[in-house]
Amino acid sequence: MDEASDQTTHRRILDFVTTHPGASAREVQRSLSLGWGQTAYHLEHLLQDSLLIRERAGHRDYYFTVNFRAEDRRILVVFQSPVERRLVLLLTQKPGLSFSELADQLHMGKSTLSFHLKFLLAVGVVGLSSTDRVRRYHAEQPDRVWDLYRMHRKSWGDRWIEGFDLVFSILMRD
Repeated sequence: MDEASDQTTHRRILDFVTTHPGASAREVQRSLSLGWGQTAYHLEHLLQDSLLIRERAGHRDYYFTVNFRAEDRRILVVFQSPVERRLVLLLTQKPGLSFSELADQLHMGKSTLSFHLKFLLAVGVVGLSSTDRVRRYHAEQPDRVWDLYRMHRKSWGDRWIEGFDLVFSILMRD
């Protein structure tokens, strides 16, 4: 590859990650119509040049520009999953829900909910307390969760966000 082409691709990837913080390599590839090898090559060079940061969560890598704090990166990694995003946002509005209450509110199977809660607890975005031997869940840093949600919600492109925004704009009215 020639240097001008490399610089153009670097810039395109940096611009994309800037507007889509926490994007996966596959998302970068598909959104920019790049080949997989080309995407991996440029992401690696941007990491080596300290222009991007990579966060590993589960079996995926997520990319951020260097200006994101570690706490914000954890929240934004969680937001990459529509299910986990929905779960965390619910817990910001209704802290202290039990496992059964969460399953009922989200209309979610218990094994699916358990899988996602384990991840959210492991990364520290959700916390746990016990009252009367009932485990209750809450979002850690709920105000920061909402700040990041408001700043970056357009970057996820999920259909459910539009409906969620309407419901929560009603709930969040002062």
